[in-house]
Amino acid sequence: MRRTSPPAFACWFLYSVVPVPYREALLGDLIEEYTLRAESASPLTASRWFWSQACRSVPSVVWSSLRSGDWLISMSIALGVYIAMGMLKFAADLTISKFLAPEQATYVVLAPVVFLTTSAIGGCVASRIRCGATIFLALIVMITVAVLIDLKICTIPVPWWYQFGFLTLGPLSVLMAPAIVGAFVAGDAQPAK
Repeated sequence: MRRTSPPAFACWFLYSVVPVPYREALLGDLIEEYTLRAESASPLTASRWFWSQACRSVPSVVWSSLRSGDWLISMSIALGVYIAMGMLKFAADLTISKFLAPEQATYVVLAPVVFLTTSAIGGCVASRIRCGATIFLALIVMITVAVLIDLKICTIPVPWWYQFGFLTLGPLSVLMAPAIVGAFVAGDAQPAK
């Protein structure tokens, strides 16, 4: 059986970035063209085409969003969620240091779990409030991690891949968690066959 629906993450990404007045038209046209391409060519070719169109659309859509001032609301929501994420991470770090183990080695092991969990929760909350806020939240998380790496906050020597993991997986968890949760919830909402 051939796949007739476009890549879910690409659709979600476009849905998050494209301003509301243009969202339905742009996504509808891309999905319609994807369906035609998937029927006449391979689904992989159609998926590659869909991703290329999604990536090509983003710069012009973001630029028009910046010119219209729509980004200010999304940025404000992202900052609010970021502050809430910071409070959640602080509470988790405090709990770990008080109850589990005060050693720094334990913290180095648990830090990625806490960070990725708070990033994923923040991405889901930002997405529920306003779709475009997740992009800004991912950028804020990436900038924060880059600054913390540059300031060498971690006093324990860690390998390069540990820091690179924070730098890449943090923003990805902000972006991917809402798409995964949305796909999971949508899958539960469909009737059983």
